Amino acid sequence: MSILDWARQVRLLHPNEWEVVLTPANLTTTVEALCANPRNHFTDMFGVEMGGERQLRLLFALDSEHGWLHLVVPVTGDSPHYTSLVEVCPATLWYEREVAEECGIIPSGHPGPLHLRLPDDWPEGVYPHGGGFSWQDKIPAVAPHPVELASAPDGIVDYPLGPVRSGVVESGHYLLRTAGEELVDMRLQLFYKHRGIEKRAEGCSLLHLPLIAERISGTSAFAHSLALCEAVERAAGIEAPPRARYLRTLFAELERLYNHHGYQADLCQATGLVVGQAQFDVLKERLLRLNARLAGHRYLFGLNVPGGLSRDLTDTERQVIDEELRFQRRTFTVLEELLFRSNSHIDRLERTGTLPPELALAWGAVGPVGRAAGVDRDLRRDHPYAAYAELDFAVPLETDGDALARARLRLEEVRQSFRLIDQILGSLPSSAVRVPPEACMVRPGVSALGWVESPRGEGVHWLSFGEQRQARRYRVRTGSFANWQTFPAAVPGHNILTDFPVIEQSFGLSFAGADR
Repeated sequence: MSILDWARQVRLLHPNEWEVVLTPANLTTTVEALCANPRNHFTDMFGVEMGGERQLRLLFALDSEHGWLHLVVPVTGDSPHYTSLVEVCPATLWYEREVAEECGIIPSGHPGPLHLRLPDDWPEGVYPHGGGFSWQDKIPAVAPHPVELASAPDGIVDYPLGPVRSGVVESGHYLLRTAGEELVDMRLQLFYKHRGIEKRAEGCSLLHLPLIAERISGTSAFAHSLALCEAVERAAGIEAPPRARYLRTLFAELERLYNHHGYQADLCQATGLVVGQAQFDVLKERLLRLNARLAGHRYLFGLNVPGGLSRDLTDTERQVIDEELRFQRRTFTVLEELLFRSNSHIDRLERTGTLPPELALAWGAVGPVGRAAGVDRDLRRDHPYAAYAELDFAVPLETDGDALARARLRLEEVRQSFRLIDQILGSLPSSAVRVPPEACMVRPGVSALGWVESPRGEGVHWLSFGEQRQARRYRVRTGSFANWQTFPAAVPGHNILTDFPVIEQSFGLSFAGADR
């Protein structure tokens, strides 16, 4: 039986983007049928309130069709609810908690119905994405109601770490449980960096939306603004000029390069390989300075605008990129060889923090974390955007799922980024880099999706526009949000307490990117 057999309404939103309206009674069966196909992947779940009606929305990536499927479930009543989907789709665990606290749509039978992002002193019945709530509203103070964890059993020691830590590490709290040196459990608390970005975007014009997207996670600023701008362009029914699409791909790969260099530096720090850390940090710094020369900002802020880019690339700048990439390639080759000669580094990574392939798939791991555990997905190939469909590159894949596999995979992705940039510099089209701003006018009431394979994995941005052509609802699902949910699965097992910094760095996740 097809999901269309119980759909109330089916419509094509945009090319390769479909919407199916369901009743709550048919939701579980539909999701179960979609998940039975290994080429369909649960991507996002969120709530929307439009005209007094609340909707539960789920997004699936249909890799075989290079398309996207929106499931829309209208929910009614003073206490709207639906049957929890965690049993048929484990990856919905965090998303259901988020929908409940943000929109008041309750998952009946959820195994852990606790707040996810909102603080302990948030009042009950106040929903940030429901009931006319404004980001400017003042929230009344209530007595905190923290969740108390049960005391550790005899022989087990609780080791709290964070949320405030040394160095420049962002805020996140871990409760590590050990039996002697062995890690037997971990409790994770994030969202100390929650800034209400999605809510703040409501009412914003097209001019300001990219500025908000860039601040989701500074080190993925270009990727997020690109996904946002492509969503706007789909909503307006336009496409960026060919030169802009190629340059967007170029800058996306420069962002991937400096992130992957920084990742290897942080991993070297975790294993005590300080010389390796310094050398990879040098490569990262050189790319950040290159970005500043090309774009006026080390982290590529301000480049993406709806309809293209805010600036072009000169012939002189193309030569500068080519010269820097030659240096990067030579130095990277030497550093990679030295890394694998460093037995102390490799020994700390091998069989550490293993994420089994079956759990990576069940929990929806994305990006380098998923691909290191055998999840063969990359939006650049499976759902091409910018100019990726016109370029030749390989998607690296590992199957061991440990810290070494994650490190090896990112090393190979660096080589693929070099390969992509070489092709772009050799075949850059001649055209404008931006369509006229008036061409980006969106129709009132339209919605659209934008997506990107950021350095940390798959990110999706969904936008709905109101009558004044301003953002009515903005939803972001980052790669870090998806992968933080998988992170605890890699901690218990054959790991000891001193392995934890290596495990954490090997995932390479962003706190701010998950918190939004």
